[in-house]
Amino acid sequence: MFKFKFLTSLIIFSFLLILTSFVKNQTREIEKKINSNNKTINIKEKDLNESQLDYYYLTSPLVLDGAMGTELNKRGVQTKLPLWTAESNISHPYLVEQIHKEYIQSGADIITTNTFRSTSWSYMRAGFTGANAQLKAKDSLYSAVECAHKASKGMVKVAGSITTLNDCYEPEKFPGRNIAIDTYGQTLDWLIDSGIDIILFETMGNLEEIDIGLSLSSKYRKSIWLSVIMKSKKEILDGTFIEKILFLANQYPVDAILINCNNILSTIVSLKIVQTHWVKKWGAYPNLGVNDYSNEYSNIIAKTQFISGMKNILNLKPNIIGCCCGSTPYHINLLKSLIKRNK
Repeated sequence: MFKFKFLTSLIIFSFLLILTSFVKNQTREIEKKINSNNKTINIKEKDLNESQLDYYYLTSPLVLDGAMGTELNKRGVQTKLPLWTAESNISHPYLVEQIHKEYIQSGADIITTNTFRSTSWSYMRAGFTGANAQLKAKDSLYSAVECAHKASKGMVKVAGSITTLNDCYEPEKFPGRNIAIDTYGQTLDWLIDSGIDIILFETMGNLEEIDIGLSLSSKYRKSIWLSVIMKSKKEILDGTFIEKILFLANQYPVDAILINCNNILSTIVSLKIVQTHWVKKWGAYPNLGVNDYSNEYSNIIAKTQFISGMKNILNLKPNIIGCCCGSTPYHINLLKSLIKRNK
């Protein structure tokens, strides 16, 4: 009797073991199919996104929006480093959304998320501890992207803004490779999850930061734009020649090269070099300050200088054009009018 029960138990156990193994194998196969389908969906989404952008390029140039920080300042919002405008996504989301709407109404084809400093590293620099810094940064970033989506209503593209980890104008303050990998990796994950259309690295002036950022962003099925800031005709802020940056960008799936935050005259000179060495999409969004890459934007160029300067950039036939610090929805409206007249 004991042997019979033992054999019965053994048979049942063996059967359950075989059944469990079968279920596990089937589960693995299903998971593989799901992962394969997800990859296919991601590829199709990127193809659709790029097709839409290609359609826009046919009516080029695409118009980027203008400044967010100085517009928030005008409306009474304080913006201090190291967080700059990051806290406004939490404290004044309605203003962020309203500024996006005004740029869209003025003719922008693409709006840029107010995520310039929405990183855990920025919040740690502001005095928050690790866990709290991450929570604050994530709240700021997701709120910023939500503001952009609410304003766009699917009618314009949303570019997720990422910049240098410390000061945009002081590339020597790069905090190191490990911090860059952690911060950019986390920020990119959040931006992709929140539903941006374009990854936009902007005001980038350090070669190593650029390399890390592009490397990490390459795994996502999103259009990647790289915008650099120049210290001279041929060099970005850390002294790297622009030709080397273009060569590096060609090693990654970068769709467009831009120059931003230099004044209009400086931008034009450097763009001519980009034209010579870059065969894909390119463009610029200069600042409107009299002085080059300065944080002081109370001294803005006159309307006549703006029109003349932007006409000169348009004559180079860029694919993308917009404005940076010191600009307003009024300037984007002027720019849109200039483009219509040039056609």
